[in-house]
Amino acid sequence: LMARHPAEVKRGGGGGGGGSGGGGWARALFSACAQLSVVSVLLGMVMVMTLGGPEKASDALNYRAMRFFRDLGRVKARRRLYAGANAVQLYSDVLLGRETDQLQMEETDEVVTHEELAQMDGLTDPNAPLWLAVRGRVYDVSKGTSFYAPGKNYHAFVGKDATRAFCTGCLEPACLISSTLGLSDAQVKEADRWAEYYEHHDKYTFVGKLEKPRVDIDELVEEALFAEEDGDYTAPAVPTDSSADRKRGATGTPEESKPPTTDSR
Repeated sequence: LMARHPAEVKRGGGGGGGGSGGGGWARALFSACAQLSVVSVLLGMVMVMTLGGPEKASDALNYRAMRFFRDLGRVKARRRLYAGANAVQLYSDVLLGRETDQLQMEETDEVVTHEELAQMDGLTDPNAPLWLAVRGRVYDVSKGTSFYAPGKNYHAFVGKDATRAFCTGCLEPACLISSTLGLSDAQVKEADRWAEYYEHHDKYTFVGKLEKPRVDIDELVEEALFAEEDGDYTAPAVPTDSSADRKRGATGTPEESKPPTTDSR
């Protein structure tokens, strides 16, 4: 099947029959990939339900479905940008996670603050657009109100940089953050795929880059804990008491410990 380009199949047949044959091959492969993805979703749901119950299974199913339709959107963008490319190859590479390239991302000097992003959550100002961020890039998803508006399935992503949630599928409040600390390369790759999806979507638009992360004491603590687990953490030196240092004499003995002088007279 993969040895022949759809165009070759089309030329190989007679008249309109050849054309429908080429399209048939592509549709057949796409259908097979889709069925494999559905089977994967169902198996994953069964496993999670066994281990974590119906609620966890629902979350897992939702995330797998999100990824499947995300990848269909990425295939659509590639077909639009790579005119004349082998459609069968595009479908198989993206749906099976074998793509080796990422589509070009727009460069801009436009900076969005965390405060601005937070206001675009559909709650602070119902008339404001809906913005979300992934990998430090902000996107306007206002045309996807059926998915991202308050009360909808994906509203948790709106108004913040939820890169970690895009990596893992975890929608707990602790996961709706930008940090990818402790995640695998494969998990971080998922966030890159999401960024590509929003970047080249035909309805969503790129707004700008999110300002550099602010110092977060919780994240610093988390980083130290991970480093300690890996054996790479060195505890800082205990600060000395400067007041005691000032009282020390030349020999290093605190002055208050010296015996009092007596009057010999």
